[in-house]
Amino acid sequence: MIEGFLVLADSATTDATSGKVHMLGAGWSLTGPAIPPSAVTGFLRLPWEEAGEGMRFRLRLVGKDQAEVKVLHEDGECRAVAFEGTLGLPDVQSTDELTKQVPMNLCFAIPVPPLPLPAGHVYEWIFDVEGLKVASVRFAVRGGS
Repeated sequence: MIEGFLVLADSATTDATSGKVHMLGAGWSLTGPAIPPSAVTGFLRLPWEEAGEGMRFRLRLVGKDQAEVKVLHEDGECRAVAFEGTLGLPDVQSTDELTKQVPMNLCFAIPVPPLPLPAGHVYEWIFDVEGLKVASVRFAVRGGS
């Protein structure tokens, strides 16, 4: 079973060599009314025997009633705010037995540009792996004063 959690940060990067995430301004849940750039960081833990060739993921932003949040892009098209890809997993066959005695840990950081989100609402980032919801984190955008 895959376990996971998400953390919102002002910025974050993944160190490809160590696999660690470096975060600045981590752990917030309120922003705005002007929304700055940010990052969604994720931490996953899974048993080695559940690791596949590569696992598809999707990080998506939803609003009220779990409706996808859509924003207008430069090309004039309105698209859902989402990031998709494949999780890079270590080679299970070449992993030593000591390492396999603890769960596989994966982490990532996805930079998010400033989003034009209406103030006074709650939003939620949802992280799906292979179509199953693994983690989520909610945040609110303050209204102007």
